[in-house]
Amino acid sequence: MGAPKRRRSRLARTVRLTILMAWSADPGSFCLMIGLALVPAAIPPVVVVMGKHLVDLVAEAHFRGTSASALVPTVVALGVLTALQRGLNSILASRQELFARRVYLEAERRFLAQAATVDLGHFDDSDWHDRVARASRDVSHRPANLTWTAINVGGNLVTSIGMLGILASLNPLLVALVAFSVVPNVLIQKRMTARLYAFWWDETPEDRERVYLGELLHLPRTAKELRSFHLGPHLEDRHNRLGLRQYERMRRLYRAYEATSLIISVVSGLTIALAYGLVADRGVAGQLTAGDLTAVIAAFAALSQQISLISSSMALLDQNAAFLEDYFAFLAVPPLLEVRADPIPLPAGLEAGIRFSDVHFRYPGSDEKALQGFELWIRPGELVALVGENGAGKTSVVKLLMRFYDPDGGSVSLGGVDLRHCDPVELRSRIGVLFQDYATYELSARENILFGRAGVPADEIQVWNAIEAARAAPVIKGLRQGLDSKVGRLFDGGHDLSGGEWQRLALARLLYRDADVWILDEPTSSLDPEAEAAIFAELRENLRGRMGIVISHRFSTVRIADRIAVVSDGRIAELGTHEELIGLGGRYARLFELQAAAYR
Repeated sequence: MGAPKRRRSRLARTVRLTILMAWSADPGSFCLMIGLALVPAAIPPVVVVMGKHLVDLVAEAHFRGTSASALVPTVVALGVLTALQRGLNSILASRQELFARRVYLEAERRFLAQAATVDLGHFDDSDWHDRVARASRDVSHRPANLTWTAINVGGNLVTSIGMLGILASLNPLLVALVAFSVVPNVLIQKRMTARLYAFWWDETPEDRERVYLGELLHLPRTAKELRSFHLGPHLEDRHNRLGLRQYERMRRLYRAYEATSLIISVVSGLTIALAYGLVADRGVAGQLTAGDLTAVIAAFAALSQQISLISSSMALLDQNAAFLEDYFAFLAVPPLLEVRADPIPLPAGLEAGIRFSDVHFRYPGSDEKALQGFELWIRPGELVALVGENGAGKTSVVKLLMRFYDPDGGSVSLGGVDLRHCDPVELRSRIGVLFQDYATYELSARENILFGRAGVPADEIQVWNAIEAARAAPVIKGLRQGLDSKVGRLFDGGHDLSGGEWQRLALARLLYRDADVWILDEPTSSLDPEAEAAIFAELRENLRGRMGIVISHRFSTVRIADRIAVVSDGRIAELGTHEELIGLGGRYARLFELQAAAYR
C-alpha cells in the first residue's frame, strides 16, 4: 500500500503546484476559465429536465387536444439555454488558447530562470543532463493541459451530478450500471500512463543523443566540418536508427494497450445495453412516461459520456502530472554551494587582494585532484599570468575564484573575505572574465558589449572606450549600422564575423564591465601577434589598481605580467617575473625556449 499512496501523494502535489503556477501566471484569466467551464456544464441537466417536460407537454397536447401555445415558454427556454451554452463554449475555446500560451510562458520562465542560475557543478554529472531533458520535455503544453484538464474535470462533475440526480430519481440501479461501464477503462488508462512514463524515463539518454545528433546536422557551428568530413550521411543514419528503434518500442507499447482497450470496450457496451434494456422494460410496463423515457435515455447517454470524459481526464491528469513531476523536481533542485543567510559583504577596497591558501579541489564525480596544495597571493594592481600544460589546473583556479565551486580543502579569499562566506552574485559582480570558450551573442554589436554590465544604463563614452581598448573599432566601423548592426548569421541582416572579430567584441565586453578583478583565459588566441601585443600593452595600462589574471600558452604574451606562476599537477611549481624564471632555468625557461626556438 505504501507505493500507491506515495504515487497518489506525488500526483496530488504536482497537480497542486501546476494549478498554483497557472494561477500566478494570470489570476484573472484563471477565474474566467473556471466560470466559462462550469456555467455551460450546469446547462445539460437543466436541458434534459426541460426536454422531459416538453415531451410530456407534447403527449398531453396530443391526447387532450390542448393548444400548442403552452409549449412556447419551454421551447424558448431550451433555445436560450442552447444559445448560451454554445456561446460560452465558443468564448472558452478562444480564451483557452490565450490562457494556454500564458501558462506556457510562465512555465518556461521558471525553467529558464533555474537553468541559468543552477550551480555549475551539476553539469559535471550526465544524470543531470537527463534530468534537464525530462524537465524540458513537453513543457510547452503539459502545464496548460494539466490545468485545463483539472478545470474540465470540475465541469464534467457538475454535469454528472445533475444527470445522476435525474437517473437516481427514476431508478438507482442505472447509476450503478453507468459506473460499472467506465471503471475498467479508468484502470487500463492508469496502467497505460504508468507504462508510458516508465518508457520515456528509460528512453531519456537515447532520446537526448538523438536530439544532439539532430543539432549536429543543422547547427551552423558544425556545418563546415560535417561537409569537409562528409559526416552528414553517417550522423543522419545514426539519428534515424535511434528514432526508429524508439518508435518500435512505442508501437509495441500501444499495441498492447489497444488490445486490452478493445476487450474493455466490449464489456462497457454490454453494460450500456443492459441499462437500456432495463429502461425499455419499465417503459413497456407503463412505469415511465414518455418524458421520463426521454429523460432517462438522454441522461444515461450524457452521464455515460461525462464519466468517460472524467476517466479520460483523470488519466490525462495522471499522465501530465507524471511528466511534470520531473519539471517541478528540476525547479526544486537544491544548490550545491551553501549560501549563508547573512553573507559577509566584500569591502569596497580589496587591499587584501586574492589569496589561495592550501587549496585542494576535485570536480564532482572525479577521482583526480585538479588542485592540491595550491598557494597564490595576488595583490591590488598586480597582473599575474598562469602558464602550464593543459590539465595542470589553471582554469580550475578561475572557477574557484568565480565560486562556481567551493574547494574541498583550504580557502579562497577576496579582499580578506573567504568566498564561502560571501554572496556569489555580489562576488561575480566584482569580477570580469573572458573565457577561452567565450559566448558569441548573435544580437546587435552594442548588446554584445553592454552585456558586460547588463541592466545598467548604457554609457556611450565608456562603450567606445572599451571598443578602442579592445582594438575593436575597425570591426564596428565595418558594420553597415555600426553598433546597432546584428552580428552572426542566425538572424536576418546579420554580419558574419571571424574568430578574431568575435574575440575583440568579447574583450570589449570585459573591459566595459569595469570590474575590480579581470580574468582572461587565452584572451587573444584568435588575434594576430601585432594586435595581441597592442591589446596586452593597453590591458596592462588599463589595469590601474585592479587585479588581473591571464591564462595563456603564448609566452610572448605573459612576459608583460608582474609575476608568472607555472602551474603543474595542481600546484604552483615556479613563481616570479619573466627574468627571474628565465634565470632559474627551470620548467618555465625550458618551455619559453621551446616556443622561442620556433621563431628563430
